[in-house]
Amino acid sequence: MTVEPAAQSPPDGAAGWFPLRQFVKSAGVLSVSSVATLVRAVVTAKLFAVALGPSAVGILAQLLNFSAFLFTVLPLGLTTGVAKMVAEGHGDRRTVDAVVGTSSAISLASGLAAALLLTPLSGTISQALTGSDRYSLLVLLILWSFPLNNLAGVISYVIQGLGDVGRLTWANVATSLATLALVVALTIPYHLLGAVVSVLIASAAQAAIFGWALAGAYRARGWSVFGWRLSREVGLTLLRYGGVMLLGGMAMWGSVLVTRTMSVRTLGEFQNGIYQVAFGLSSQYMAVFMTWMAAYVFPRVTATSSKGRLSTLLNSGLRANLFLMVPILAITISVRDPLIRLFYSGAFLSASPLLPVQALGDYARVIGWSFGISLFAQGRTGGHLLAVSAQAVAWVVLTALLLPRLGIAALVLGYSISCLAWPVLMYPMARTWFGAHISPENALLAAVGLAVLVACTAVPQPYGLVLVPVLPGIVYLRHRGLRLA
Repeated sequence: MTVEPAAQSPPDGAAGWFPLRQFVKSAGVLSVSSVATLVRAVVTAKLFAVALGPSAVGILAQLLNFSAFLFTVLPLGLTTGVAKMVAEGHGDRRTVDAVVGTSSAISLASGLAAALLLTPLSGTISQALTGSDRYSLLVLLILWSFPLNNLAGVISYVIQGLGDVGRLTWANVATSLATLALVVALTIPYHLLGAVVSVLIASAAQAAIFGWALAGAYRARGWSVFGWRLSREVGLTLLRYGGVMLLGGMAMWGSVLVTRTMSVRTLGEFQNGIYQVAFGLSSQYMAVFMTWMAAYVFPRVTATSSKGRLSTLLNSGLRANLFLMVPILAITISVRDPLIRLFYSGAFLSASPLLPVQALGDYARVIGWSFGISLFAQGRTGGHLLAVSAQAVAWVVLTALLLPRLGIAALVLGYSISCLAWPVLMYPMARTWFGAHISPENALLAAVGLAVLVACTAVPQPYGLVLVPVLPGIVYLRHRGLRLA
């Protein structure tokens, strides 16, 4: 399925709201890729748990967190800025060609430069991450996955900016399936080494798949891929946006890397592997949220100039996010033990008490980002960076203070408290700069959502499942028509 480019104006009279059916349908299509990622996560997590065990899973998680941190740094922030520029000028082929050509060249060059510069330091990096240099070969393999991973990531943001939900979805699904096949084929015979080798090979598959998807998006518009070009002006603009995204990404993934390193050194590899359950499950369902926010909501918020219309749009997005995410969080809390057995194994069940605390932090993140997405989209990049950095610093500080007393629970408690920075900072900034106000009904819905999650935590598993339909039911009964606002 190919949707109309996101920056086009909706029908007259409808510009300030999200149609419920259209939003849920688009989120559903985008969630197909998340389901594919979920299937991959179930199989790979189970495979790692059985084939590697908690200690090796903790080491692998540390290496992959290092990879995610560098993958945030190396594209030089060419992520949301690419989507923003494409969404703003998608009708102008010359502009899109310049964005594609320039961002692709920068991403490849930065990935290659990093791989070359860091290769001699692989032993030192292994020692810093794990306390041993025996994983230096694995670090080396991770490093050389960056050039093509960088390229694939930039291309995916171009497709997001074009609003091509269908091609973005099938590219993500194909990538998940290819990665899954590689992980299974290599981890079973070669264990930890095979798991890391699969990351390197998957980077080439991912770049090829997303390149093919972008070529299809061009063909659908009657454009030729041979028009891609380099532009100094576009490059400078991308790097200006990218600087903000780079610093924000370094803060976010840096906090993950620092807190996980503290847990490894203080509690050991086994406990770090137990925390991976909470972090891994959270990453899966929050990827659903961030995917539809980036591919569906962000281009529309970028294209909106009226403050009144923007406020209505943001309230519509919040209501839709509550409609979709509260049930996911409630299900995760209510059947957390079966989910742990499904994704991992019975050896990881000690992570069960961590999941509700993690989910409450993710709920604060959903509310905060429902308004905070407007900051970067509307050019308030400093406010965006402030909120992101505040949450990251708070998580590191809280974890450092709580870890000696609470053990592994310090990571989830510190995360949840730090996530309050999202709504506490993002909503006032959106209100001050754009006149965005949360509607009384949305405030009530947010309170209901919180009550549902607390109740699911309080009652024995799996009885919280009876509360899953509460919030979606309220939204549906009050808004049976197309409008969400």
